Amino acid sequence: MNVTATSPFPSEKPQPNPTYNAIYDLPTIENNVERGRLDFQHTALRIALSSLYAGHDYVKARLAPKKEGTQPRILDVGTGSGIWAESMAREFPHAQVLGVDLTLVTPDANTPPNCRFGYLDANDGFTSLGDSFDVIHMRSVGGGIRDQVRLVRDVARVLKPGGVFLWSGGDMGLYNENYEQLPRVAEGQEEWCAMHAILYQFREVTLKQGRNIHDIEDFKTLLEDSEYFTYRGQENAFCPVGAWKEDTPKTAWKQVGELFALNIGRMLPSLGSLLVQSGRDKETIDRWLATVKEEIETCNPKTQALFRHLWAVRTEVEWAPPAAEVAKAP
Repeated sequence: MNVTATSPFPSEKPQPNPTYNAIYDLPTIENNVERGRLDFQHTALRIALSSLYAGHDYVKARLAPKKEGTQPRILDVGTGSGIWAESMAREFPHAQVLGVDLTLVTPDANTPPNCRFGYLDANDGFTSLGDSFDVIHMRSVGGGIRDQVRLVRDVARVLKPGGVFLWSGGDMGLYNENYEQLPRVAEGQEEWCAMHAILYQFREVTLKQGRNIHDIEDFKTLLEDSEYFTYRGQENAFCPVGAWKEDTPKTAWKQVGELFALNIGRMLPSLGSLLVQSGRDKETIDRWLATVKEEIETCNPKTQALFRHLWAVRTEVEWAPPAAEVAKAP
């Protein structure tokens, strides 16, 4: 199915008020601050990984140009600002790249001709897109997914055998300069950190809602247990919050830190508002947010955010609907 850069999928309708989504807790790209935050995060992760993607050898091999037949296709689910999709379109100019999200990305003069965007809610599956993708990428979308078991099955349905599935997400907690997770301690105690406290509180809220959206180990297990995938690997990227980490010949860590400070600094106020809406004390959250600003400006404490990147390869097993769906069919 062809999807133009300016029209939604026939089965999709624009969100009437897309600033927030009922499941995905952060603003969408209709909010310009959030759009910029996603671009900061993308650039930081690209530098930290030294690549646009993990599973480098698998992705490069799968997206190699073909001498004949249909060229490779890439699907970016939860494309956000579209920066990853556009970057992949530039790196693989022979491939067709499609970025989808709840809010439509508007292409501009810098959008490569082989990159298109459309509306799609990942919870509704991907059958409207066909079944011929070579790489499917999802980053930081866990908060918007109702059923991760179904998601893995839906991805398998539209990914070609031998295709690569890329999934990544950030921990809802911070780490110190020695790569140790910060402890959970009360405000005022040694090692207490306002950034970490807000992230941890948000994790608790989502767990009470029955959503363990931040445990990438659970998602890894889903891939390992699926007959449709062969789990291939994981790469962790620790990103300093602030320019406190010295550069190395391979990585510009100070730039990563500056970008991640902007990322965290823009994300936490949104999480703080959500915590107040969920019943947390507004005065406490406001005090923590003020402390967050000071922590980021002074790099005290020295903290790191952890992003985990998983990749798996689609097996040759033919896709079939689960038995429960077959039983319900008329």
